[in-house]
Amino acid sequence: MKKLALTLIGIAVSTFTFAQGKYGATPQDSITCIESLIYKDYMDNDPKLALSLWRKAYKVCPESQVSLYINGVKLYQGLIKEAKTGAEQQAYKDTMFSIFDQRIKVFGDEAKVKGYKGQTMLVYDKKNIEGIYTTLSEAVNLGGKETDAGTLVATMFAIVNLEKAEKKTKEDVVVQYDKLVSICAANNDEKYKDAQEKIQSVAAPYLDCEVLVPLAEKNFEANKGDVVWLRNTVKLLKYKKCYEAEIFAKVAEALFPLDPSAESAENMGKLFLGKKDYDKAIDFFNKALEMAETDEDKAQYTFSIAEANLYAKNYSSARTYALKAAAMKSGWGEPYIVVGDAYLYSSKSCDDGELGKWGAYWAAVDKYQKAKSVDSSVADEANKKIARASASYPSTKDLFFYGKQKGDSYTIGCWINETTTIRVND
Repeated sequence: MKKLALTLIGIAVSTFTFAQGKYGATPQDSITCIESLIYKDYMDNDPKLALSLWRKAYKVCPESQVSLYINGVKLYQGLIKEAKTGAEQQAYKDTMFSIFDQRIKVFGDEAKVKGYKGQTMLVYDKKNIEGIYTTLSEAVNLGGKETDAGTLVATMFAIVNLEKAEKKTKEDVVVQYDKLVSICAANNDEKYKDAQEKIQSVAAPYLDCEVLVPLAEKNFEANKGDVVWLRNTVKLLKYKKCYEAEIFAKVAEALFPLDPSAESAENMGKLFLGKKDYDKAIDFFNKALEMAETDEDKAQYTFSIAEANLYAKNYSSARTYALKAAAMKSGWGEPYIVVGDAYLYSSKSCDDGELGKWGAYWAAVDKYQKAKSVDSSVADEANKKIARASASYPSTKDLFFYGKQKGDSYTIGCWINETTTIRVND
């Protein structure tokens, strides 16, 4: 009775869709197709029956549903898992991969489906490293900015596997990395942010100055007018802090006139910071701040201004900008490290012949302690600086001459003008 009802439904559907051929080339094919598409009901409980029905549908009505191909891959993955011999397993793999190819022929969407195929090959055909990379790189080239996030990650794994097999160079890995993270950056979606983190993690061993600097030097002349290349190269050099390399200066200087953005202004600031031209560095960091669009960037550029003033020995300005930066971003300890350094470096200028120079040390330690209290990531740095400052504390005997003792409150003069607690080094 159930089969009769199903057959009647099949006849009705076939009459409606026969002209399109979606459910088969003949009315009988349409009936067979509709009867076979119930394979989905058996995939979990009776995969053998599901596979038998699926094969009929795949043969007579390949244009019926995209899910026919998606589920076909799943069914063959089950067969691969249960295969008893290597030859049997390989045969199932070949069929599984052909399902992706057939899906492209019938439904198109080549970039996405090639990406899925490449991801599947990465799991089920690991030794075919060249075929995997070819499939995935074709998917990326076809998909461009719309490439699936999983495909981007898989492509990074694939090219690293080729480099380990000495079929690609480290430079090839870096070039591919740059392309993949650029696509991730073009998509404002959480899954692409996650993909970018994974790509960076996989590529990390290749992202060092020993690789990046020669690569940039080699390609600079041919690309010095290419904004995209300049921007990406600066980003890579910054990522590994290759600021001292001459090529960083060349690339940054070539980029700024072509792309006067907040980021390129920051790059110029770092360039002049490296050259110890602090006034120009501060000017460019200010330009970056003016053009910044996000609160995160504004905080970072403000902090850069603070650092540049610290190096320029403009300690009061360093404190002003550091505290502004700290106010822009909660839980950030680095600005307080800068303030502490400004105080520490002022010990001589704050020496009033009494407790002034020691007051600078005490105030510096206050800021280092503040830094690690709000941001555990700077605790190691803060502790080292606290140890350094503490070594210069006065002794109890030193304090005796000024009528002071450990634990007393003390207000520092000079530009610091803060109240702190007296400490000793006994």
